[in-house]
Parts: sequence; structure tokens; C-alpha cells
Amino acid sequence: MGIMDIFYKFFDAIFGKFFPEHGEVIPGKIYTEYILGVTIVALSVALFITLINYFLIDHEEMKRIRKEVSDYNAKLYKAQREGNKKQIRKLQLQQKRINELNAKMSSMSLKPMFITMLPIFILFAWFRHTPAYGIPILQLPFALFDLPVIGTILGHFHGGMPADQLGAYGWYFLTVSVFSQLIRKILNMD
Repeated sequence: MGIMDIFYKFFDAIFGKFFPEHGEVIPGKIYTEYILGVTIVALSVALFITLINYFLIDHEEMKRIRKEVSDYNAKLYKAQREGNKKQIRKLQLQQKRINELNAKMSSMSLKPMFITMLPIFILFAWFRHTPAYGIPILQLPFALFDLPVIGTILGHFHGGMPADQLGAYGWYFLTVSVFSQLIRKILNMD
């Protein structure tokens, strides 16, 4: 038994009951029975990532840094727009500090990402082995992939399905985004 098999068994034990076998795939059929399973996986991932961020990042410090950088950028933009060379030079003297703050903010954000990345990659590998992978689970009333931004992003995950159908990965990415934002609001992380 390989290491991945251990993880697959773990995820099967947690989420497997939401991904029953469907037999032969029937062209044109929408397999809505997987919407709940994908939604539960998305909620679990959103909760996992958001809680890791919540506990590993000093959010007050992050807000303070963001405000200071934002204020600096606003002052610099205003000075540039007005052509105020004296103010621009004065602000350029603060550039080193702003760069340090940006680096600190990036470092604070990367720590949780490194912790969550491996479990999420393993979950995605498991997800590819579920019966929901590569089949349509949702019929849309419009062609989602024709929308400018959403279509470009989700178009990579629809696996050759018609533009008005959504597969497990497309539904996952839509729902994980919504859940992440809701959980962040509940925890007052923004």
C-alpha cells in the first residue's frame, strides 16, 4: 500500500459516502447527486484554509500594515497626479520602509499557504478518483464559460463539457470561494 492510498482511504472515510458509484456515464445526463458531496468538500476546504489563516496570521498587524501601505500609495498617487516633486521626493525616502512592510505582509500570508498546500494537493488527487470527476453535475441556464473572467478561470476545469454544464471542479471552485468569503466575514478577517 502506497502513501497516497492511505490518504485516499482517509478521504474516502470522510467524504466517500457522498460520491456513490454511478455505473456507465450516459452522454447528456447531469449527475446532480454529486452536488452535495462537492459542496461538503468545498466547505471543508474553505473552513480548513480559513482557520489556518485565522490562527497563524496576526490580523491586527496585517490590517495596520495594509493601512500604512495604502495611505502611502494614496499620498504618492496624489503627489504624482499633482506633479508635486517635493512631496514625491519626500515619499520616496519612505519607499524602503514600505518595501519592508510589503515583504512582511507577504511573509505573513505565505506561512499558512505552505501549511495548507500539501493537504489540498492530496485532496485534489483523491478528488480525481471519485465518480464525480469529469462528468457534468450541474446544468446551467446560461453558458458560464462565455462570461469574461469566470469563463476564463473555470474553462480550464470543465473537462470538455458543454459551456452550459458544470463539473465537480467548476462547482468546487465556485463554492469554495463563496464559503471562504463567508467564513472570513464571520471571523471578521477582512
